[in-house]
Amino acid sequence: MSVDHPRIPAVNAALEKLLSSLAPDPFDGRLRRDDAYTVVLAALDHLEALGQRRTTVGELYIWSRVIPGGEMLGGHDRLMTLLEQAADHGRIRLDHGQVHIGDAPTGGGPGHVWLRQLTKGGAHIELIGDQPWPAGTHVHDETKAWMYCTGCRLGIPQAEAMYLYAVRQQVTDHAAECTWLPPLPEAS
Repeated sequence: MSVDHPRIPAVNAALEKLLSSLAPDPFDGRLRRDDAYTVVLAALDHLEALGQRRTTVGELYIWSRVIPGGEMLGGHDRLMTLLEQAADHGRIRLDHGQVHIGDAPTGGGPGHVWLRQLTKGGAHIELIGDQPWPAGTHVHDETKAWMYCTGCRLGIPQAEAMYLYAVRQQVTDHAAECTWLPPLPEAS
């Protein structure tokens, strides 16, 4: 999310309206934790609705400083606490300063992570499909998927998607063999 993204004014207007409907604590001028969490989740939901499924902690912090009323959310530490809470609830995944909204793949691009498996070296391999996995459903024989390793960055691109069972076997085999470490945090 870039602060100057062309669709961000609509998001800002909706969140500004939400912020104006909430009352800050009279003692410190910040929103109560539940209200601040609601605002952060609303911001993440708006971004996901715009197709923006990956951002950074820094961009979210800048956004909270730019939007009118955003100072009521608190500082960087409070934003991190709220994002960690969202991660604990499965709404996002924090990865070295990156914020992956919902089930967004680490390697970027379209798709939804259906499975994340740890490799021998400690990195993750993601099994990715084009739609969110509907809970409690069985796999159809025609279901296509692709994969991405966050360690060695080996993968099957979406254009070369294969049947789920074949990709699942490749994920398992690769996890047993890949000794690459998880990626280092990106410099900010």
